[in-house]
Amino acid sequence: MKFWIFSCIAATWFLIGIVNFACAQSPNLISYQFVVRDSDGAISANQDVGVRLSVVQGDPNGDPVYVETHSITTNSGGLGSLALGAGTPEANASLGSVNWSDGPFYLKSETDPDGGSNYTVIATSQILSVPYALHAENGFYNQIGDIAYGGIIFSVWKDSSGAEHGLVASLYDLETSEEWGALYETSDASSASDGSLNTGSTLAGEVCANFVYTDPVSGESFDDWYLPAVWELKTMSDKAMIINKALNNDDDNETEGFAENLSAGYWSSTEVGSTFSWFVQFISGIANTNFKDTPYRVRAVRKF
Repeated sequence: MKFWIFSCIAATWFLIGIVNFACAQSPNLISYQFVVRDSDGAISANQDVGVRLSVVQGDPNGDPVYVETHSITTNSGGLGSLALGAGTPEANASLGSVNWSDGPFYLKSETDPDGGSNYTVIATSQILSVPYALHAENGFYNQIGDIAYGGIIFSVWKDSSGAEHGLVASLYDLETSEEWGALYETSDASSASDGSLNTGSTLAGEVCANFVYTDPVSGESFDDWYLPAVWELKTMSDKAMIINKALNNDDDNETEGFAENLSAGYWSSTEVGSTFSWFVQFISGIANTNFKDTPYRVRAVRKF
């Protein structure tokens, strides 16, 4: 017997809850309902159904950015109900990793009316206005403490067009004892607010510039890291406790928060002449200068 699925996604997308843990950037659960009928149009009541849901970005026929599977049973009216975000994710992905601000997005549903994983009934619908309205209370999709864009977010803002941007710290220190650079040499590193503008041959800066991080889930690589300017580093130190709570409790041994008790100093990329450069002592959040050959920690940043 053949079965047909009639999706009512356009009418039934609604918010169930908001993710409230550190890597949250999107809705945690979104309701999805559909009706199963046989080839004669009769309701298929109390039928076991296997479902695979994929969130597809950019184009209905594009590659999915998130996939999960479900096994459910239709009710006496042939209605199947499930929640996107509550299924079994593929590749250890998370619905919270979807950047809803970078749409459009489409929901692709594949169904096996026999309850298995031989998906034969396929439907695709655009995810319209509701998910894009699921902002946090401050109006941002991305939140401080989210693990995204190759690191952990510690600053977010919007430009004049409303596009969202932010700063991301690497998930671990790249060095624990690194000199800023050679004494009595100057670099083009005078910006206090944008470390990407501070160029030149510096030891700490080169560590960041040579860093490449590849996301183990998505496979995406990030290679545009730099040593933060002193104001960027100050902003990072202000959010150090949030970052530590997120990274030290994410069950990932490769990620780490800042030095224990925030007792260490970190180099910025902002120099003061040929002898000194700025660093920040995280325990106090105070920026100060020291000789360029002093060893401090190095944490890279990038923008999104």
